[in-house]
Amino acid sequence: MVEVSLRPLEGALRIRLDEQDWVAASRGVPGLPDWAQPVSSTRTGAPVDLEAADVPVDADVRAAVGLRGSALLEVEVASVGGERATLGVLWSDGRVCSSLVRGVDVVPAAGPAGAVLRPGIEVSAFDIEDLLDEVRRLVPDAPVLIETTEAVVPEELTIALAKAMRTGDRTTVEVLCAELGLAEPPAVVAAAVRGVSGSLTLTARSVGRDGASVGSWLRCDAGWVELVRTPDAMVRHTPCSPEDIVRRLLSDLTGRLGVALQATAGATESSRRDGVEGRDS
Repeated sequence: MVEVSLRPLEGALRIRLDEQDWVAASRGVPGLPDWAQPVSSTRTGAPVDLEAADVPVDADVRAAVGLRGSALLEVEVASVGGERATLGVLWSDGRVCSSLVRGVDVVPAAGPAGAVLRPGIEVSAFDIEDLLDEVRRLVPDAPVLIETTEAVVPEELTIALAKAMRTGDRTTVEVLCAELGLAEPPAVVAAAVRGVSGSLTLTARSVGRDGASVGSWLRCDAGWVELVRTPDAMVRHTPCSPEDIVRRLLSDLTGRLGVALQATAGATESSRRDGVEGRDS
């Protein structure tokens, strides 16, 4: 029986497991995402036996799969490009990182029922210096077919403008553009309304900070476009390259890691003091 182990591949240590091997690699590991739970069949269509005797799993694979237990940072990735989608999670303890990735088959316009988890999980291990590169490889390319610039539009006009453009209501489009002082809808808004071909969501969490940072982008003829609601009820439409997206994540993770390391150091020092006081009493 062949042991499940990591091998150098595409800049990291990786293994692409079929579903039956994933059952063995993930057995007993708590806190995995719902999409990482074993599915019912392998890539060849054979049924997955959840009770089968474990295949040999290398300790490094088990450590990568279970890194969430000691992680300071977590980044979740959900991306869609055409008929293919990817779900991933990346963890870091401040020194090393690991990731789990599963593919998803997407039937356009079929809604939630059109998304089917693909059998097999990719497990990777890498240094923290490569964390952003590993996120980047999960971001689909988005060719820029229309050059656009950032546009900020009142939220209520954004919704009305999108509806009018989708239904071909030219009169309403002209009225709304007049309220904005424009002859035509901003190019980036028009691109995001007329032809969405994918989406991207990045979610970052960390030790020592409550809440998560969430960024969302749409894939369209303008490339990736981020839509952000501002405190004054506006919607900012910003064209972004994949590198822009990764740079934004870098800024967030740098701050999160600093706080997480301080929180961990403080907890360690408190535990040490408690131990000393316990011995002295």
